[in-house]
Amino acid sequence: MKRKLLINWLYYRPVGHVVEALKLTRGYAEANRNIDVYLLLNAASPIELAEACPWIKRTYAVSLKEVWKDGRNAKSIKALPKTWDYIITDDRATRFKRRWDENNLIKAHKILSPLLTAKIESGYREQSFAKSGFLPYRRNPKINLVVTRKAKVFAKRYAHSGPAICIMLGGSAGNTQSPTVKMWLEVCRALVKAIPDLKIYFTGVTKGIKGRTNTIDFALKDVKYLTDNLPNAEAAYNIGLWNQLALIQKCDIFLSPHTGFGFLPQLIGTPWLELGNCPWPAYVFNGEPFYSVLPECGWYPARGETKKGCGKRLREGKKALCMTDKLLRKKILEVVKGAKFLLDPTFAYKKALRLHLNKLKKPPYDFKRFFFLDGVGSL
Repeated sequence: MKRKLLINWLYYRPVGHVVEALKLTRGYAEANRNIDVYLLLNAASPIELAEACPWIKRTYAVSLKEVWKDGRNAKSIKALPKTWDYIITDDRATRFKRRWDENNLIKAHKILSPLLTAKIESGYREQSFAKSGFLPYRRNPKINLVVTRKAKVFAKRYAHSGPAICIMLGGSAGNTQSPTVKMWLEVCRALVKAIPDLKIYFTGVTKGIKGRTNTIDFALKDVKYLTDNLPNAEAAYNIGLWNQLALIQKCDIFLSPHTGFGFLPQLIGTPWLELGNCPWPAYVFNGEPFYSVLPECGWYPARGETKKGCGKRLREGKKALCMTDKLLRKKILEVVKGAKFLLDPTFAYKKALRLHLNKLKKPPYDFKRFFFLDGVGSL
């Protein structure tokens, strides 16, 4: 009988953290063929992504709402096996900061910690690398997420023979970390002018389902404003996650400000053109070419800084400087440059990564402030 490993990745709900978990489970599964890998996620996350990964034996979803209300008697806690051979927990659970669902997470981990038992070994993510004799791990494994056949059939309605870009106007952080609609129009017009026969799709979710994140602060009227003022542009909102991924997979580029969702197109073979912004940098890669238009506000990445710079501005509800019209307008030519890079088949992943790291090692950036899943930044 195979031994069992539980990856406890009970963290924030956005898509990007699920992508982290998929990468980690794959790395442990590939390095330990004699072990079955199980995954624990926030129930408000898109857990169907994990269910589409054959290397994950089973995914358990813990509802933070249930835990907050019923504690260890929550149904999702009771449904979780308590004894495993190995348990690896996200080390960020040891250093939470007060944010929107922090209290729920703190309570859930306090309840789970004494309930979960490892017969052989347990530890936090970073500790698992340091411990002698702990499970081996293959760093930064390549994931090819299979889009459902039904979704691919749905996406056939988005037919275009020329270059196509799928744009997400913002993420769950809202307009303080996203361009304004008018700035998006300027960016798109520049792309249309520079790339012949370009098709632009706008995608997003106006209302979260079952507590999931959505494209905050951008309404359908904003999307209509863009499609009305652009040639060959179309809205693809509220079409469901798998249909959304099928559309993105048909496109040559996924363009968005920094959002965890931007990690996902890389798993289906679509390059990410990122409008970098505070507080977080891009840190998950999957062997696909990418290009980050880096901000030069002087504070990137702000990370947990809240006493000065863009971190302070965000805490006060103000827009990050790098997302203001004034500074973004200076970056439009680089957005076009990045799109042309990604449309060039010779611009491969290693070339993209090398270019990205070289940019981060030059002023005004402090390379020590950047972090990368699986140490990709040291490659």
